[in-house]
Amino acid sequence: MICLTVDCEQWTSPKARGMDVPENNNTDFSRLGNNRLLKLFDEYGVKSTFFITGFFAEREKEHVVALKKNGHEIGCHGYGHSYRDNKTLDKEKDIIKAKRILESATGRKILGFRAPQMQYSSELTKILKQQGFKYDSSLNPAYFPFWINNTKYPLRPFKDNGIIEMPASAVYGSRLPLSWVFIRVLPYSYMKYGIRRLLKEGITPVLYVHSWEFIELKSKFVPWYFKKNTGKKFINKIKRLICDFKSEEFATMETLLKHNFH
Repeated sequence: MICLTVDCEQWTSPKARGMDVPENNNTDFSRLGNNRLLKLFDEYGVKSTFFITGFFAEREKEHVVALKKNGHEIGCHGYGHSYRDNKTLDKEKDIIKAKRILESATGRKILGFRAPQMQYSSELTKILKQQGFKYDSSLNPAYFPFWINNTKYPLRPFKDNGIIEMPASAVYGSRLPLSWVFIRVLPYSYMKYGIRRLLKEGITPVLYVHSWEFIELKSKFVPWYFKKNTGKKFINKIKRLICDFKSEEFATMETLLKHNFH
């Protein structure tokens, strides 16, 4: 089994860099990227979990409904997509608001959560437990110089405050990240090796990408690595991944939850 998950949000990368520009809070990038992904997923029978912000769902309700109708799981990605270093944020209110919007749009209970910017903490899982979530996937148990060092955490799912934490994957051994910019910018062989190594150890790979990575991103307000190999190049890379691992089921996080904690 492989979980190829999608973070679907309003475009906030310039805002996160202190830039007040018109493209901030744009939802077109993610909607258009999802449309490309849906065609690919439908072609190969892939089911995914889309972690969606409440802000996006308010403005793109029909699109969110279409994702659900196509058999994909809808998870919660907060409301405003600004968790890192945000000292004024009331996380509980943000999560409650987003969950309410998503449940209203989909007509079903939202079980899973992923924090914007992968901001995992025990404080977060306590809130998620209180709000009726079953699992979280906000932990990136990886190592990369000057950015992240979460090697003290396991690569396999574990329980935290009654919430099942299902970490995003890192390369077994080196603990280098195995999602987002790393699988888009680095050679395909890097991703393929990392996935094979995890499967060999009996660990379900949990990968995450962003909806907007599947359009030809040309924003002049973000660094080069946000834009490199976006659009059709990334679609083709994910297509190659699906074909090379066709013996594996590409499943939702909810399926992984049932598989590990039935």
